[in-house]
Amino acid sequence: MAETISIDEAVCQQILSSKTPAESIEQELCKRGIQATHIAEYIKTIRRMRNAKRQSTGFVCMAAGAFLGFLSCVLTITHALPDMFNFVFYGLTTIAVCVVVLGLYFVFE
Repeated sequence: MAETISIDEAVCQQILSSKTPAESIEQELCKRGIQATHIAEYIKTIRRMRNAKRQSTGFVCMAAGAFLGFLSCVLTITHALPDMFNFVFYGLTTIAVCVVVLGLYFVFE
């Protein structure tokens, strides 16, 4: 019968917050007294938590880029700022696209 492992999320969060490199996570877990048979599960949990953080950052970037793009579109169509038309049309749209692409990178990488 498979043994149920209870993973301490606080330990995983401490390792993530200390920004320990991936190569030395196993050594750090051994120092904390984690059994060698449970280290693989801890590493999976740490990887999952790290990916979730990157994914949420990506969604925030995509939302910010989408808002900037929408704002750029509205300001361009309404011609609300005639003196800044070139900045809004070219600059703000380019920034919006770059932020959205950055968000996509964080989500899909």
